[in-house]
Amino acid sequence: MPEEIFSQRFQVHYYFDDESHAMNAFVRNRAEKDLLEAVKRILEITEITSEVETEAYGEGGLLETLNLVVPSLTAVAVFLSPAINEILKHHFTKSKTDGALKEETLKGLQLDNAIKEFDYAGKLEKALEDKVVRRHVSNYYTKISGYAKVAKIGFKNLSIRSDEILIPRSKFKEFILVDDKTVTEDDDAEIEIISPVLKEGAFNWRGTYKEDRIDFSMGDSKFKSEVINGAHQFANGFVMSCLLQITITFDEFGDEKRRNYSVRKVYAIKANASGGYKLRHFGFKKKMDEDQQSLFDEGEN
Repeated sequence: MPEEIFSQRFQVHYYFDDESHAMNAFVRNRAEKDLLEAVKRILEITEITSEVETEAYGEGGLLETLNLVVPSLTAVAVFLSPAINEILKHHFTKSKTDGALKEETLKGLQLDNAIKEFDYAGKLEKALEDKVVRRHVSNYYTKISGYAKVAKIGFKNLSIRSDEILIPRSKFKEFILVDDKTVTEDDDAEIEIISPVLKEGAFNWRGTYKEDRIDFSMGDSKFKSEVINGAHQFANGFVMSCLLQITITFDEFGDEKRRNYSVRKVYAIKANASGGYKLRHFGFKKKMDEDQQSLFDEGEN
């Protein structure tokens, strides 16, 4: 190794609900893969080249120490390496707000010009708020949660004099990211059919809705049976007026992940672009004036 190296030591302490000092190797390896991926991601964002070593396991539950060895003392490494452990501890313990940690770290760096401060502040902010790191932290706690023997986990920056921060099992769920869903309904939806489903099975239809191409399930069982029995002939311009349910899934960061569409009731159909609507339900909620109502042929109850 080069003579000039910089080392940062970070400790993870697993506390068990018994007096043992052993942990299932598969559980630990799967969980700590995400711990290491989080470290790797933080190093990438801060542009620090570092080797990550692990020291021999200790007892007292089970102690693991990661040693980040920076063999090349670039300016970035000199200034930002001391912050790596605190960034890591922040993600795994939520011990400080992003703003407080950034302000404290920059103050400690004693940068000699505004350009450096701006550059390093940007790297710190990215590392503290990075979604990929948060995902690895979530995966880590998800895997540990499935191992009932772990009662709590302690995280400690061994390179400075700081207390160990303990995360009890009851708090693991606070680090686990979950998707969120919202369900809305369009009671006035028009869908032009591109590809109907003409046989039994859980197959999606395809159509155009508000100029967007969508795949959707057919939840109107009566209309579905009519189609399977050949009661409707599909041609270019076949349109359904329907109640459309739209389920939007957001990821853990509030970004839209996917949309699912389901037709709950077919109110009326139009066989082609030049034809008029044929009413299927007299309970049709679509608001139309008298001229529009005259476009409907006599339909079924």
